[in-house]
Amino acid sequence: MSRFIIKGGKALHGSIRVSGSKNAALPIIFSTLATDGVSRLYNLPDISDVRDALSIVEEYGAKITFQGGSTIIDSRSIGYVTPSVDRVRRIRASTYLIGACLSRFGRAELMPFGGCAFSVRPIDIHLDAARKLGAVIDGNTIIAEDLAGAEINLRLPSVGATVNALIMAAGAKGRTTIRGAAREPHVLSLISYLKSAGAGIRRQGDVITVEGGKLHGGTAVIPGDMIEAGSFLAASILTDGRVSVSGFEISELSAFASPLVRAGVIEDLTDGAISLIGRARREISVATAAYPGFATDLQPILATVLAVSSGGTIKEQVWPSRFGYLDELARLGLSYRREGNVARIFPSLTIPGRARATDLRGGMAAVLLGLCADGESIIDSGELVLRGYDSLTEKLSTLGAEISLEE
Repeated sequence: MSRFIIKGGKALHGSIRVSGSKNAALPIIFSTLATDGVSRLYNLPDISDVRDALSIVEEYGAKITFQGGSTIIDSRSIGYVTPSVDRVRRIRASTYLIGACLSRFGRAELMPFGGCAFSVRPIDIHLDAARKLGAVIDGNTIIAEDLAGAEINLRLPSVGATVNALIMAAGAKGRTTIRGAAREPHVLSLISYLKSAGAGIRRQGDVITVEGGKLHGGTAVIPGDMIEAGSFLAASILTDGRVSVSGFEISELSAFASPLVRAGVIEDLTDGAISLIGRARREISVATAAYPGFATDLQPILATVLAVSSGGTIKEQVWPSRFGYLDELARLGLSYRREGNVARIFPSLTIPGRARATDLRGGMAAVLLGLCADGESIIDSGELVLRGYDSLTEKLSTLGAEISLEE
């Protein structure tokens, strides 16, 4: 267990380059198990989720080395194992073992896949895709002697199911068409990696066609993390600071930035930069949705911005029970009312206090309010936040924040 100690009330100034995207890195790490070769990954973030994923891959016998700014994964001599339950239950992305293991070994285990506990997240869509490709479920074991191309119609644009379907299809014999696929940037990053590993993949909107077969090693450059970028922009807004954020694709953050432009927070989105001009001068209302809609991972971050501005509403349409973090933010002064999957955030006076990270993004929201409140705040369960933010205390400190991590 760890906690953040924050002495807030200080305006943040300076420049930050975001690290590689957690959501892009994890599918690619697990998909290396489906390849028979050596893969080189660049710009992996140094976060606990990535370290856990690499440790799981090593359990299968993959050899991992670090060279300069790259991570090399040699999966030529791997074999099937049942990985550590403790590691698997720590990260939600361990569900990608289903696709990777079926593709490489013809079998996979259903295990207590983990991740943030803000909602029950079923894997039925993942399993439906596996069945379409020829897999059979026997108890907690999924068996597929030969995966064969098929037509897969996803009833929801699930990122996880899309990732698993892609990994399985890339290793299957013949052509697979995936309809209703997720279009998030990290799905596109996985497609790029699988193509470099030998898969033939074409995408048009939410339809992906895959020509599968034997995969060799590939190469991937992990893109900058748009969620981290949004978090640092929020830190600038909350502290009345001026923080320049780089290293990410601005277009990916447009659903987050657009309502801030309308509310007078952001002046300009041109020329590869975002200019902040103050706090919101009018209410903001958003509804989360699959990409390119407003990302559910950014709604706890936006809640803090609404609290120090003119308030507004957040309608959560992806994970309706995700608002559990609001009670903890209330300990730091956030005022809200919740009705079903809609939370109304009122203009609030932030106060220093003690709160707990209930999940990764909710925990980061608590850190943001701690930075804003004038005085000392403690955010417990800090290890949940570090699942997704590389060198967080160091980056915030370079901007002038007084923040430390205690184990």
